[in-house]
Amino acid sequence: MGNRLRSFFRSRHATAAVEFALIVPVFILMAAGITEFGRYFCVSDAANRLATQYANVWSDCSDVPAGTCNTELSTLTASATIQNFAPQLVASQASISMFQITMSGSTPTVVYSYPSGGSLSAAQTTAATSTFTNGQSGVIVTVGYTHTLAFFPELMSPFLGSLLNISYTVAQLKS
Repeated sequence: MGNRLRSFFRSRHATAAVEFALIVPVFILMAAGITEFGRYFCVSDAANRLATQYANVWSDCSDVPAGTCNTELSTLTASATIQNFAPQLVASQASISMFQITMSGSTPTVVYSYPSGGSLSAAQTTAATSTFTNGQSGVIVTVGYTHTLAFFPELMSPFLGSLLNISYTVAQLKS
């Protein structure tokens, strides 16, 4: 019996299987993490580009005849347009707020807004006051996006929480 026990502990027949069972889960988690980071970077960049593109396009809008910019605004916020500008984003997970403002002293006055009747948030007001001076007109676009995880969402979402909510605000002088 003693020889059999010593022989069992000296045997190396299953060593590779044990090492494989210990190492593979770590590699799978690392690969999933790298993939998720790449996906997050891709949608973060797409949300930033969407906000910048919308600000550039809408800042060039001439409101002659009156209401032209409001019509263009409704065209820009359609989900098909969002998919054309940023195909990496799921339109239903994106939120867009757009404002055309005129500065009266250091106070921004909203001319047009999407959604209609919206008001500037604290971050948008700060962007307006730091970018525009008295009498200038400009646009402020904020794109928010809620990123969803593809790998292990139930496990990782509680830890990542607010990091999955992406938001970009762009202020552009009206030309």
